[in-house]
Amino acid sequence: MRELPRSIADLPATGLLEALGAPTLFDLARPGEPPLFVSVLLHGNEISGWQAVQRLREQIVERSAMLFVGNVAAAASGVRLLPGQADFNRVWEGGDSPEAALASALVARVAAARPRLAIDIHNNTGDNPPYAVIAREDAPTLAAARAFAPRALLASQPRGVQTMRLARFCTAVTVEVGQPHDPLSADRAADYLARMLEPLQAPLARGCALVLFETAARVLIDADALIAPAMQRFNFRTAPQGATLTRAGGSCAVDDRGEDVSARYLAQVDGATVLREPTTIAMYTDSFASARDDCLCYLLRAHDARSRHA
Repeated sequence: MRELPRSIADLPATGLLEALGAPTLFDLARPGEPPLFVSVLLHGNEISGWQAVQRLREQIVERSAMLFVGNVAAAASGVRLLPGQADFNRVWEGGDSPEAALASALVARVAAARPRLAIDIHNNTGDNPPYAVIAREDAPTLAAARAFAPRALLASQPRGVQTMRLARFCTAVTVEVGQPHDPLSADRAADYLARMLEPLQAPLARGCALVLFETAARVLIDADALIAPAMQRFNFRTAPQGATLTRAGGSCAVDDRGEDVSARYLAQVDGATVLREPTTIAMYTDSFASARDDCLCYLLRAHDARSRHA
């Protein structure tokens, strides 16, 4: 679509399926002006990005921008994805699903527009401080990440994430703004998006310290696992040796090649899965459904012992 009508921007995320019918790209790019690409609702229950768009509709339509509104079918039901759907943020490296075909077509169109920056806005199910996710370490990417938060994750997994794919041809960042029920999450998303809509804002972050982590492994669980929600208190902190990741049931840790690295990070004690050594964790969720459908948490390591500068 070439317009973002007020009638659509006024709708809650749950009303977008009826209005749009399918994932929709609003192409508001202007000739000769590299657009800002923004993606929201890749997961239907992560609504803060759409709420930010609603607040900033007038500013968005006045700029050169492209807005992708993703899984409106899942948003109508208030869930991450519908049964039988591929995860909209795991299909950007190809595949046989309709979601992967849509992603492939969108990547081609966005690449042709040569965006100056791509932002994918997400919520967490667990309690995390705000952070960015990036796929490369060049100065513009680090600047865009630091403009959002003082911490960022240099991610190598899981496969098929939008930011990793778009980073091949433009500066790209995911911003994790908090939990969807927290009003501050929409505030964070709107503040960042408003600043990034101004073409000269991202470079202003240069010279600011950024603490950078990288993913060492993802913790996956079986259907019989019992999670330990109190572990959320360690998100982006170091959990001690022996901390309980699951109280019972099957679990494992896999690296970015899909290899089982459980023996390196995890131990079994009386049926519980515990950390073998002190480890920084992130994105530990209190939602069993999210843990089952994606992962329980990530295990991190410092990318560099020193704070890095954009």
